[in-house]
Amino acid sequence: MTITQEIAERLQALATGEGSPEEASAWALAMMEGDAPELEDENVWNALDQLSGADLMMDPETPMHSEEQYRQWLQEFREKVSIT
Repeated sequence: MTITQEIAERLQALATGEGSPEEASAWALAMMEGDAPELEDENVWNALDQLSGADLMMDPETPMHSEEQYRQWLQEFREKVSIT
């Protein structure tokens, strides 16, 4: 599976409430530290950057991002990137 496919799957899981924002964030940060050729794609990098903040909180009880926002991120990513 490519990083592009993995980003789409993780965004889909967040958008449907099936994914953990903490796991998505940790995965994205780990990917950003790698040297995969896909990281040179600005759209991939921006999506990883968004995912790396998926677990941010406004306060101890309130997530900064909602499932609706994750759906929007996924839609924007699909519009910008060819997922093979």
